[in-house]
Amino acid sequence: MQIYNQIKPNIFPNGSSVALGVFDGVHLGHIEIIKNAVSFAKKNNLLSVVSTFSNHPHTEITGQAPKLLSTFEDRLEFIEKLNIDAVLALEFDSKLRHMRAQDYFTNVLIDSLSAKYISIGYDHKFGFNQEGTPDKLKEWAKKLGITIHINPPININDEPVSSTRIRKNIAAGQIKSANLLLGRYYSISGNVTQGLKRGTELGFPTANLMIPGDLITPAIGVYVGLVIILEGEKKQLPAVINIGHCPTFKEENSELKVEAHILDFVFKELYGKKIKIDFIDRLRDEIKFNSKEELINQIKKDCEVGRKYLYLNK
Repeated sequence: MQIYNQIKPNIFPNGSSVALGVFDGVHLGHIEIIKNAVSFAKKNNLLSVVSTFSNHPHTEITGQAPKLLSTFEDRLEFIEKLNIDAVLALEFDSKLRHMRAQDYFTNVLIDSLSAKYISIGYDHKFGFNQEGTPDKLKEWAKKLGITIHINPPININDEPVSSTRIRKNIAAGQIKSANLLLGRYYSISGNVTQGLKRGTELGFPTANLMIPGDLITPAIGVYVGLVIILEGEKKQLPAVINIGHCPTFKEENSELKVEAHILDFVFKELYGKKIKIDFIDRLRDEIKFNSKEELINQIKKDCEVGRKYLYLNK
């Protein structure tokens, strides 16, 4: 998959089939938009392209983007799995913010990408003051013989799938609901950092991960999930994950931590290695215990529940 980050004339002289959107999280609705572009490209001997931004537009428009569902790197990885040939990922800056929608259509989609087909979500808007709507896009494209496909909403439990809805679910700890809308497990990835080794002292060593500041954090609590070691021989390992402030040992305003205890795993030195944590379900709230012994007993129960959960839901 080729990555482009600048507007250049005629990048794809033989024409392209474009999926247009921000695609934060690449959820089920986004997947449908992208798949339609890929399908048209294959049938018409065109290149399939995602036209998106490397940063969230609200970073420039309002000065504060919503907490993201995926890093830019992860977003590219999700997109590549959908068999896209290329991605145009522009930085959304002041120039793009003030570009009129019709100019964006002409300069980017036509002059640069040579679009013959554009797949777009039913509610997507673009251009200065969001004046570019799906209906406007159809109006401009009709004059040039370009096909516009407006994808209808995908409804789950009588509500449209959206990044906003998924963020709310994750922030509330409703991971199963978020996963349903994503079409996969919600995940975070990064390098394992060295903690205070309290887990090791308790008999439950953990891999500690810092969540990037621009990503949404699941609600404080204990989760069952998977740890995927991304370096060397990739391994997918069952785990119980704690997100919280370790209230048994510290005040609740201490730094938020993500600690994954890998079940039935001979713990090796993971510091500095890149891992991914998939969140499958939330088991319970974080609790402040009166003693180490109470905490150890609860962790044992969590691990047993986690084993049964993962075994029964294979």
